[in-house]
Amino acid sequence: MKILDLKDKRYWHLMISIGLPIALQNLIFNGLNMVDNILIGGLGEANIAAVGIANKLSFVFNLFLFGTNSGANIFSAQFWGKKDLKGVRRVLGLSLLLGMIVAIPFTLVGVVCPEWVIGLFSDDRLVIRQGAAYLRIAALSFPVSAVTSAYGMQSRGVGRTRIPLIASASALALNTLFTYLLIYGKLGFPEMGIEGAAVATLMARFLECGILVGMIYRHKFELAARFTEFSGYTGMFLKRFFRSVSPVITNEVLWAIGVTGYTYFYGKLGTDAVATVQIMEVINGIFFSLFAGMGNACGAIIGNMIGAGEDETAKVYAKRSVVAGMGLAVVTGILMIGITPLFLSFFNISSETLRDCRIAVIVYAAYLIFKVTNAIMVVGVCRGGGDTVFAMLIDVLSPWLVGLPMAYLGAEVLILPVYAVMAMINLEEVVKSIFGIIRLFSDKWLHNLVRDLPQEDVSGDAEPA
Repeated sequence: MKILDLKDKRYWHLMISIGLPIALQNLIFNGLNMVDNILIGGLGEANIAAVGIANKLSFVFNLFLFGTNSGANIFSAQFWGKKDLKGVRRVLGLSLLLGMIVAIPFTLVGVVCPEWVIGLFSDDRLVIRQGAAYLRIAALSFPVSAVTSAYGMQSRGVGRTRIPLIASASALALNTLFTYLLIYGKLGFPEMGIEGAAVATLMARFLECGILVGMIYRHKFELAARFTEFSGYTGMFLKRFFRSVSPVITNEVLWAIGVTGYTYFYGKLGTDAVATVQIMEVINGIFFSLFAGMGNACGAIIGNMIGAGEDETAKVYAKRSVVAGMGLAVVTGILMIGITPLFLSFFNISSETLRDCRIAVIVYAAYLIFKVTNAIMVVGVCRGGGDTVFAMLIDVLSPWLVGLPMAYLGAEVLILPVYAVMAMINLEEVVKSIFGIIRLFSDKWLHNLVRDLPQEDVSGDAEPA
């Protein structure tokens, strides 16, 4: 079987059917997120920076959720490949429990001491005041997000990718509409400024959760589990689950803390620099949406193949996903450089920030091939194959040993422009990709985690896809 075989209809069908809805979900999210930033930017650059910093707490929390559910998805994908529905539902139960355990303290921090959180990254009093006002409201959405993340991610493991897409698209459309209405007080709504954006976010999270969970239980899909089906864990299952999932959670949390440290150093360069980074992260998210879909689809496909005992096919599909991602990254990087100036024209920003963004997009495009390789390797190949310890090592050590020292050198010692500091920080992506490619071709990433676990149930009341 060739690594890059365009005639392999099975692979391309799976990649498109699983990856495309995820890519569209990410594209919608990032597109509307850009609109939100444009609307918030109408209040001034300090507000862009304030929301960007406030969302760092959400960023760390959401990466914890992603780590928990991405790790759990290793099991649900392999259980689904084995046609063990009870195993899938037990995994969902653990995902919900772990998510709620973390959501509560994160919510308390965001509600009780938001000024302290914002003050970690900025000395600007206006940024701190506005960021705290936003975070105090937005943090109330964390418990709801824990439920949404668990059901949404595990839906991907069983091939139900359209339901999270519908839920996210509906919620994000509502979020954008009410962000506009509540920020500026249109159509009779109160003019709330930056707090209006936070209220819109909170409303959207409740709607997204309601649509997602409601559709799953109304149609009795695979994840429509009764409360009793969330229990019944054997000692072997729990030991293997936490042995595999804990590195993923550790991976995401330590990585999140590491890259959040970049915001600290960007903050040393001033509010304009933070605004530049926030704008570029939003625009980069739009172009990276396709690869987020590829990474998640790759993980689900590989997990299903391994669970079904098709190890050799899984190895070929892993390499094919990375090679295809590299090719698409080159094309996307060129498009990014060409289209980003159009996006920047919608932002109400100073000429200096506009200039920095135009240079920064070249930096983002130059590193895109490495970022794509790492996303597919870590989220897709390594996690889909159960190789979570290796994924944790390269994903955590790269920012801590390369990115943060480069950030310190660029921002504190050399005091370079923000785009130059970005270029130095992203050297960590190059280092990470080198080790990732070596691991890919060694085939040491493939681990069947469910082969010898007892299969208690091979049926369910789910409707056909």
